[in-house]
Amino acid sequence: MAKLMVNQAALERLKGSQTWAAFAEDIGIDKGTLSRIRHGESQPGPQFIAKIVTAYPVRLDEIIEVAA
Repeated sequence: MAKLMVNQAALERLKGSQTWAAFAEDIGIDKGTLSRIRHGESQPGPQFIAKIVTAYPVRLDEIIEVAA
């Protein structure tokens, strides 16, 4: 079954020099949720994806990957 994953390199670029907590606040999600998504414990859902592409100038295919 396919699984959605965050492109870690793209996420790091978006985060820049700020902390992960500050990045989570910038996009409007809980830092624990961001941590679980970053570590592959949770899949990025539609709400997370919408918040990323709204907060930053990034295309969906740059930030989300499909793993088999």
